[in-house]
Amino acid sequence: MRALVADDSAAVALLTSRALAAIGCEVTTVADGIAAFHQGLSGAFDVALLDMIMPGMLGTEVLAGWAEAGLSLPTIVFSGVDDENLTLRCLELGALDFIHKPFDVRELQLRVRVHLAHTKVS
Repeated sequence: MRALVADDSAAVALLTSRALAAIGCEVTTVADGIAAFHQGLSGAFDVALLDMIMPGMLGTEVLAGWAEAGLSLPTIVFSGVDDENLTLRCLELGALDFIHKPFDVRELQLRVRVHLAHTKVS
């Protein structure tokens, strides 16, 4: 399983990467929205974890760009912004899930496992 982690916080990216590695994911991390957009387009990932507020492009812009390009990358958005409209917008743009920061590592791992299992069944 290959995971893309996009977060401009080095501490969050490290925590998330370690959590995903612990469940068997090979992780690539990026620190800005433009890099996340381009890495996602590579088609090399089974799941993406995408922060909302990043330099270059916001997470919503990344999601919109992926959708416009026809990319179907299972994406879990995670953000410290607690706004119901933002959550709904991300889901409308194709995100599978939205997790509020700070998050519980075990919950994150479980959600990733569930989404990867569902994607394999579909």
